[in-house]
Amino acid sequence: GAEVAQLYLKFPEDAEEPIWQLKGFDKTASLAPGASATVEFDLVARDVSTWNVDGANWTVAPGTFEVAVGASSRDQRLTGSIKQ
Repeated sequence: GAEVAQLYLKFPEDAEEPIWQLKGFDKTASLAPGASATVEFDLVARDVSTWNVDGANWTVAPGTFEVAVGASSRDQRLTGSIKQ
């Protein structure tokens, strides 16, 4: 069957954002049992930004983001980090 890969980001603690925000998803073609597929996700600045109330604009959050890809936020099959 098909799989839906979901991309989640966890913002740096100083950003005070909810954990594991869904930032993208991609449905694969139908897969045989045990088969795998490659998916790609593109992140833009807004994906790693928070709303600045005082400046009334989006601000890129500095620091290290945790990244997870899986079938859901609780089924994380690939993890890593990116530094902004």
